[in-house]
Amino acid sequence: MTEQSTAGKTGRTGRRLLFRVVLSMAVGAGLVLGWTWAYESGFLKTWLDSTTMSEFLLLVLIGLPLALVSSLVLAGPVLWVFGVRPVWPVILLGPVVLGIGLYLEVHEPALAWFTNRHHAEALLAAVAYGLVALVTFKRS
Repeated sequence: MTEQSTAGKTGRTGRRLLFRVVLSMAVGAGLVLGWTWAYESGFLKTWLDSTTMSEFLLLVLIGLPLALVSSLVLAGPVLWVFGVRPVWPVILLGPVVLGIGLYLEVHEPALAWFTNRHHAEALLAAVAYGLVALVTFKRS
């Protein structure tokens, strides 16, 4: 292989990686902002604020898994259509890394930068999805 073709291949690989990471970050942040908007828009917030403990347990046991599955169903096709391959690590591991980050409260220092807590969580989602996209990138 010539030096020029190796450099061209490296450039294409770098662009593919950058595109994969940036698109995954946008999708992760978009999912968090979308769920936040659904919550803040009224109906979901009103319903959750008026739930009893048994309804809350139903929400955690049924609603949360449904929200995760619907996020997978939304994120997967978007990433796939734009050429992110393989897409499954990003849509499956992105929420896991996000959940770990939320549990460890790694986004807390960023709260001072934002007027809304959900924006800091969207930033954390972007980092989580982007990190998974970076780590799971396969060179071809």
